Amino acid sequence: MTLKKANAAFGLLTIVMLLVHAGYQMYAYINFVYAPEVTKLLGDLVLLCLIVHMVLGMSIMMFSHDGTELKKYPKENKGTIIQRASAIGTLVFLFGHLKAYSILTSHVGGIFSFVLSMLIQVLFFGCVFLHVATSFSKAFITLGWLESMDTKKKIDKVVWAISIIAFIAVIVVIGRTFYALWSM
Repeated sequence: MTLKKANAAFGLLTIVMLLVHAGYQMYAYINFVYAPEVTKLLGDLVLLCLIVHMVLGMSIMMFSHDGTELKKYPKENKGTIIQRASAIGTLVFLFGHLKAYSILTSHVGGIFSFVLSMLIQVLFFGCVFLHVATSFSKAFITLGWLESMDTKKKIDKVVWAISIIAFIAVIVVIGRTFYALWSM
């Protein structure tokens, strides 16, 4: 159970760091602020938290055999299946996210560099916000901070709404900024 609590705590810490990083990046994109050292520092802090969260999560699945029965009851485990699939998607698209700016500014294939960099960002942030929306209240339950299922349902609705709005905002701001940068 200690691994699960540590994983939940690092999951929440990762969300906080992600909000700081994404908030700064949106500010920088909207105002065309270029401070690569700040971007790198914040990104590295998110990555560090994310790596610890991923290692703990994989350890729980491999060594505790947690969730091996997901296929037996797919309807009941839909949230967990989405949570794990979005975690894998985040990991898969993380490397593209880290290289999206380089892809954009390469101008390989003309408009293709813009389209590819945006596709990567949409898929990456889609997985991230999907994972946050399916995981947030579960972390509070794991840490023992939430017991009421009614409260969990209310928190889930709010987090889903915030995640959808944040996803749209991030994609609009990135799209506008990436197109402006690509057009230069």
